[in-house]
Amino acid sequence: MIQETINVVKETEEKADKIVKEAQQKADDLLAQAREDAKLLKEEQLKKSRESAAEKMEAAKREAEAAGRKSEEQVQQEIAALKANAAAKESEAIEAVLANLY
Repeated sequence: MIQETINVVKETEEKADKIVKEAQQKADDLLAQAREDAKLLKEEQLKKSRESAAEKMEAAKREAEAAGRKSEEQVQQEIAALKANAAAKESEAIEAVLANLY
């Protein structure tokens, strides 16, 4: 009877050890999976952040190009106005020079 009790205790200890090892293995597996999931999530977030930054950079570039074109148009309009003004005053300048010569 004592031997039976010893055997039962040993079996119970072996089962308990097996359960502990299985639980430890499951915990290790879950931890490894959590790390992998975190790594993938981090990579995905980094990818999204890069894409967002690239989109914002492209939008800023387009905006700057549009502003540059608008400024260029304004400068061209000012040049045309100055040329027109100079052309209008050219005859006056010629007359003034001729008047001073005679």
